[in-house]
Amino acid sequence: MLAARMGRDRKHKLRVDWESVKVSVMRKAVEAKFKQHPNLMALLLSTNQATLVEHTEEDAYWGDGGDGSGKNMLGHILMDVRKNAAQTANLSE
Repeated sequence: MLAARMGRDRKHKLRVDWESVKVSVMRKAVEAKFKQHPNLMALLLSTNQATLVEHTEEDAYWGDGGDGSGKNMLGHILMDVRKNAAQTANLSE
């Protein structure tokens, strides 16, 4: 939550290349979170093939904009992390 608050605080300058790197930064953060918390990874994997949506009126980039018109980039990243984790689990069996 602290990182999210800091990211919304415009007193902190964004890095100049933020627009070109923000998806890869978020992907790395999400991957790290789920690798560090096996219980959350199990929960993510339990969603199987469900479409994951960050439903919020507050954000039309990371979320769906509240009405489905947003990009839902966080949902797409979560689904990619889930797919990669499932493939890795299948390879290790």
